[in-house]
Parts: sequence; structure tokens; C-alpha cells
Amino acid sequence: MNKKISYIISAFLFASAFISCGSDAADLAQIALNPPGRKTIDRSMVGVNNFFVHPEFGSISEQYSEIRDTLGVKFIRVLFAWTDDVQPSPNTPPNYGFYDDIIDAAPPGVDILVVLSHTPSWMADPANWVGGNPRTTWTEKWLKPTVSRYAGHGRIVGWEVWNEPDLTTVPSDAALELTEAPKYFELLQLGSAAIRGIDPGKLVLNAATTSIQADFPETLNFNIYLRDAGAEALIDRWNMHYYGRQFENVVRSTGVTDFFATISKPVWLTESGEQGPEQLAYAETIWPFLKDEIPTLERIYQYQFADTVPLANNFGLKTTDDAFPVSDLYVYLRDNK
Repeated sequence: MNKKISYIISAFLFASAFISCGSDAADLAQIALNPPGRKTIDRSMVGVNNFFVHPEFGSISEQYSEIRDTLGVKFIRVLFAWTDDVQPSPNTPPNYGFYDDIIDAAPPGVDILVVLSHTPSWMADPANWVGGNPRTTWTEKWLKPTVSRYAGHGRIVGWEVWNEPDLTTVPSDAALELTEAPKYFELLQLGSAAIRGIDPGKLVLNAATTSIQADFPETLNFNIYLRDAGAEALIDRWNMHYYGRQFENVVRSTGVTDFFATISKPVWLTESGEQGPEQLAYAETIWPFLKDEIPTLERIYQYQFADTVPLANNFGLKTTDDAFPVSDLYVYLRDNK
């Protein structure tokens, strides 16, 4: 069957399934039959994730220069991970050498959003916890010393308290129990209070969950819990991630659009992107669509600047693949400053 005809039939059947299923059936039918098209990206909103861990793409300074000067991007999100390499035991001081290099090399004209996340392996042992509480321990032993070290730095725009708490990627992180929304809310309370006290001139962001429209409604419900618990009082920007499409979960009643209509703080999308060398169509479709649906959306951070994984799994604007060293989104950003 012709692929175009097959798509039209599938979309019609999808839409028809919703016509008799509730008050938002018309919106679901509309998005199924007429999914968002490509629009021009608002470059003033665009940032990029870069963790500076791949010297294949140049020194830290060279990567900064390429992002700022070649791509014309001034918002950069970095990860300060608490690892065994940073602090191999609870009795040794953190080694900030690599993170000092990232901050010290930041050139004029960029601002840095720092994500504080993860745990060294010794955090899995409750004997190492402060007051028997792993979330207090993380705040006292990682967040507070790190924010204190860089407080007042002119290139840092803000601090994120963790990353994707609903997903455990480092085994020792499970000790914090952050997949339970109330436990993450406790961490956000502790982290926000510490940042406000140590570096009051900087923004505080909640940790974005995994892609907010995926696994509907579980991921959105995590955000709803945080809102209802009072997270807005703890932050300056509401943080979200968006991968994939699932447009219907944005526009449906009680979906993503309705959720953000209840959030008074501006919204930052700190991770979004598509794997492979053809990334421009995704950005030109998803990002304007989200801006239309969430008028308070201020920033969108492409994930990510560069990576060395195989091309099919690579979100990087730059890769080590000789056939596709840069994506079409890289070319667009470079040529449309």
C-alpha cells in the first residue's frame, strides 16, 4: 500500500477512535489528522547541553567557542555529577578540578545552567548518611559545597536540583528514593533553601522528569504532584524535558497544555532532540509546537552538542562519524545566526 495512503487511513482510524470518547475528542481527532508541521525556530530561545567530557571535539575552551561563535548559541547546560571520581569516600573532600575547568573557561556572552545530580557508590550504604537521611546527605555533602564554591560567579545563571528523578540511571542513586515524588519534593525543598541562602542571585530549577508527554499519564502525574505539593514556591523556572512526539498527550484534556496553564512560573525545556544526523525537522516541528501550546516557554536546550556513540543513537549536533560529522540542525544553526 502507498505509504501516504496508509498514513491517512491510520490517522483517520486513530481519530475516529476518539470521536465518541469524551469532551476532548475533537482536539485529539484534529491533532491525529493534522499533526504539527514545520515552522521556523526562534533562535533567541535555543540553548545546548554540553558536558565537555569528549576531548575528541576539542578543548573545553574550543568547545565553548564553537557553541558561542560558530553556532551563535549562548545558553549552555552542564552537568556536575557527584561520582566516585569526584569523591571516592565520605571522608575525602570533593575534587572539583574538572568542574573548575568548565567554569573557568566559560567565555563572555554565555550563561551556564548547572545540573547537580548523582551519587558516589558509597552513598548506597546508610552508615554514610547524615542523620540517617540520604536526601539530607546529598544536600549537605554535594549541593551545599558545590553551590558555595561557585556562588556569585557571573557566568552561572542558575542551579537545577537533580535530573529526571523518575528514572534511576546510577545504582547508588536509588538510595535517595527519588522515583517517589514526595521524596523528590523533599530534596527540592532542601536544595532550594540551600541555594537561596548561599547564592541568592541565581535561579533555582526543579529537576525535569523524563519526557513529560511520554508514558502518559505517569510522567505528567509526577509533575502534578510537585505542583500540588507547592514546588512553585521553591523555584524560579519550571523545568521540563521533551523527546519523541505524542502530540495527543499535549493537547488532550488534562494533558501537558492544561498542566502548564496552571503553572505561574516561566518554563524552560532543558532537554529535547532527536537521534541521528537529521535533527532539523524534529526541531522545526516540536519546538514551535510547544511554544504555541506553552506561551510561557522561554528557553529550549538541544540535547546535545557532541557525542561519540554510534550515529543511530547519537543526539549530538556533532559526532565522530566520518559520514555525518555534523547534523543538519548544526548546519542550520551555523548558517542562520
